[in-house]
Amino acid sequence: MFRIELAGLRVRIENRFDYVREICRDYLASGPGPDDIAVSVTDEELQREKARTPELSVSDEEAESVLVCEKIADALPAFDAFVLHAAAVKVDGKAYCFAAGCGTGKSTHTRYWLQVLGDRVTIINGDKPVCRFLDGRLLVFGTPWCGKENWQQNTSAPLSALGLLEQGEDNAVFPVAPGDVLGEVIRVVHRPRGSMLKIMELIDRMAELVPFCRLRMRNDRSAAEAAAAYFGLDKE
Repeated sequence: MFRIELAGLRVRIENRFDYVREICRDYLASGPGPDDIAVSVTDEELQREKARTPELSVSDEEAESVLVCEKIADALPAFDAFVLHAAAVKVDGKAYCFAAGCGTGKSTHTRYWLQVLGDRVTIINGDKPVCRFLDGRLLVFGTPWCGKENWQQNTSAPLSALGLLEQGEDNAVFPVAPGDVLGEVIRVVHRPRGSMLKIMELIDRMAELVPFCRLRMRNDRSAAEAAAAYFGLDKE
């Protein structure tokens, strides 16, 4: 058993394998305090998770990690927080999220931001950041679950914009009305069973605080240059 601090919350993890603790090493909690969330995984849940993708030969350790992440994500809406399927970067103290489905190019687009903006960029998380409302702001937090690139840092920043990423022959970045892209946003937010009304409330609150935009991007460096110019980041 061990505890982590995630998005300002104290989480107790009743682990069975050391693999999960190793993944969470950058988030280990120190000192006493009450637990906000507690998660554990049963044998039945492990076997069911492994059976979902038999072609991948998922180990017990990997299955436990997936389930721990999912159970924490399920608990977050009660704390005005949610997991976003996106890449999240921090530039000049502000966070920018690129949300899209698997295989759309989030990691590739993030690499171009690193090329264009260099050490001004910190990758908060490459796949599953947490967004949480605190003190009237929507903050983006790193998590240990971050995709195959292992891009994550235990850091946070206020969300400045949510970009809905898609591939295109030419670069085009433009604002979109939240109501016009609601279906896309719902698909990139983790939706715990039985929490849909709460998730919709959180999405509405996000739309009130954060501008949404469409990032229609080429697969080259010019994509990040266009995005940086749109967000006003091309000038130091």
